[in-house]
Amino acid sequence: MDRHRDVAWRDRVPRDSAETGGGRIKPLGRGAAALAAFVAVAILVALGAFASVDRAVLSAVQQPHELWLDVAASVITIFGQSEVVGVIALGVAVVRLRAGRRDWWIPLVLLVVVAAEVVLKLAIPQSPPPAELARSVSLLPFLESPTTFSFPSGHVARVAFMVAALRWQGGLSTAVVLVMALTRVYLAEHWPSDVLGGWLLGYGIAAVARARA
Repeated sequence: MDRHRDVAWRDRVPRDSAETGGGRIKPLGRGAAALAAFVAVAILVALGAFASVDRAVLSAVQQPHELWLDVAASVITIFGQSEVVGVIALGVAVVRLRAGRRDWWIPLVLLVVVAAEVVLKLAIPQSPPPAELARSVSLLPFLESPTTFSFPSGHVARVAFMVAALRWQGGLSTAVVLVMALTRVYLAEHWPSDVLGGWLLGYGIAAVARARA
């Protein structure tokens, strides 16, 4: 009888461990790694280490130049605006709250992403691409960032946060963030290092938030 109890207890230990938080180790670790990588990128940006690579990549991305591409990229970028992403985050949070889900608050962590973006754009002296390279087509009136620096990309950070927070399938979420990143560089609104930083920041915060749910 005692032997059977010991076997049952040993069989239950790993199951209980997973139920009480073992499954959170991976997303928390991924989030911490992404944020650590973000800090490294931010330091390199502040030191100007990406300057030549940024110019070369932006020049390559801007090689095709058609009016329809300008319009298409400008339309896509609307979905990364803080007003648009904010409404989506609030709507998802309300639906989850009404459904009684414990993770209803995760989309609202978007506020942390936005706050971090603003603070970093005030602290890291990376000027945006030259105005003469801009290809944005003004379609709708949105709030303009009060900051003069460009690191990190808020559009990419917000989109990366949302697709990770909502647990979109890996391939789809990567494609969505990549398209947003390309449009920001193509329109010369951001350098490639800006969108890389936005990606790491948004994903890192989402992964940490999911681990805490």
